[in-house]
Amino acid sequence: TVSSTNAETYLNLQNFKTELKTFQTGDSYKDVLEKSKSNAIEHNLSICHIDLKDVNEEKLGKRVDKVCKEMYQHTSCNGLFMVILAGKKAVNAAAGVTIVKPKFER
Repeated sequence: TVSSTNAETYLNLQNFKTELKTFQTGDSYKDVLEKSKSNAIEHNLSICHIDLKDVNEEKLGKRVDKVCKEMYQHTSCNGLFMVILAGKKAVNAAAGVTIVKPKFER
């Protein structure tokens, strides 16, 4: 699931596109997040590309935390959860990966 502003970039990657089970776009941050959460429950690997370039710096950390928390809560058991934050010329990029393991009660 990607922001509609970034859809063309993915559609131009022919080898990538042929391996996709679903490809959805959304016009708003909330729309992309909701579609991504649904896909994360149904698939072991989901790509959620939310465009955060228009979020001001004061709110950016909170927005990233919210996206990570909601996507982690909706990622399938044994599913891969990955966060990639694109950088800029003056700001480093960052990435994080985790596998959602089942929780066993004793």
